[in-house]
Amino acid sequence: MDLTAADYRPPACQRPARDWGRGAQEMRQAASNSSWRESTKGGPMRSSRIAASLLVLLALAAGPAPASAAETTETTEDVSFQVTNPLAPGSLYTVRGTLVRPAGCASSVLLAQHGLSYGAWAWDFPLRPETYSVAQALGARGYAVVAIDRLGYGASDHPNGYTLTVESYADMTAQIVGQLRAGTYSAGVAFSHVGLIGHSAGSEVVELAAGLYGGVDVVIPTAYEHAPAGISTDWLVREWVTGDVVRASQSEYEYFETDPGTRAADMYNLEIADLDVVAKDTELANLTPSGEIYSISQQPSRAVMGSIAVPVLLVLAEQDALFPSAAAQDELALFGSAADRSVYVVPQAGHSFMLHPSAPGTNDVIADWLAARPGAMPAC
Repeated sequence: MDLTAADYRPPACQRPARDWGRGAQEMRQAASNSSWRESTKGGPMRSSRIAASLLVLLALAAGPAPASAAETTETTEDVSFQVTNPLAPGSLYTVRGTLVRPAGCASSVLLAQHGLSYGAWAWDFPLRPETYSVAQALGARGYAVVAIDRLGYGASDHPNGYTLTVESYADMTAQIVGQLRAGTYSAGVAFSHVGLIGHSAGSEVVELAAGLYGGVDVVIPTAYEHAPAGISTDWLVREWVTGDVVRASQSEYEYFETDPGTRAADMYNLEIADLDVVAKDTELANLTPSGEIYSISQQPSRAVMGSIAVPVLLVLAEQDALFPSAAAQDELALFGSAADRSVYVVPQAGHSFMLHPSAPGTNDVIADWLAARPGAMPAC
């Protein structure tokens, strides 16, 4: 059964009228201002302007820029992967998603993992994709993206929610990475380079997978940090401990963030977010497996993320109500073995930064970072 939060949530909250387009232009302009901080293991911090300049120089040294969106034709197709769950031995499950790639591309692919209550649609948003689709933006720059509904979400199979933990998701991620390299999934495309990108809880999964299993070329965690400095104490008390954890004890799937109004306020900077985007996000929201709620509380990736040695780009949001960007440098330091590690803070954006009006600028930052590392993730 395809469970969604719409099956359980109360009627959508009434919100006061406001000019939801207000500030969108200012936010796009702010996104053009660099919020970069880069460091290398044991090296000094560079200033924002210098770091941005270095990225440009590295990109030029790498050779001709990838084809522009106008010159690149992207294809989109549904894909599926067969996976096992170490907490449910003997069963085979189907994970479904979408592959967006430049036509014929088999060079580099990012496996995109969503956060709690989200789905593959977070990376390929159906509303105004020219602004809000990360997958299509990266595809236009020469990078394929596979956005999946993690097991228990959306179009993928829905086993017992208590068997779906961040540890089991990390194991499944390693299985999917292997299939992307070998071409042993529905699309049959074998990619030579595979990277991981995650949003929020999806970042916990990709960090854990990269730290435990390796086999990837870059890691891009976003909108996620570790306790104590990286998590809002207010949010922990107000929502997580007294809300989500309690609901997880009552059902194998739960509505993350109590109700639609609370969820919208915590996922977005509502001063600049587009109302129709927030409404579509609310409509598409999935129930969250309770096993994930319990297991992510321990943040097991912290024990292994120090062994990740591939390039790391940490993306945080300036107005994130869950994971405050003030702790960015402390979080970046946890990737102790990554000699190439950088952080970018999205100006003014809330937790779901890719669904804010500054998304095109943020997508360019990610694509530029990838382009500056052709040895790890060559573009098509």
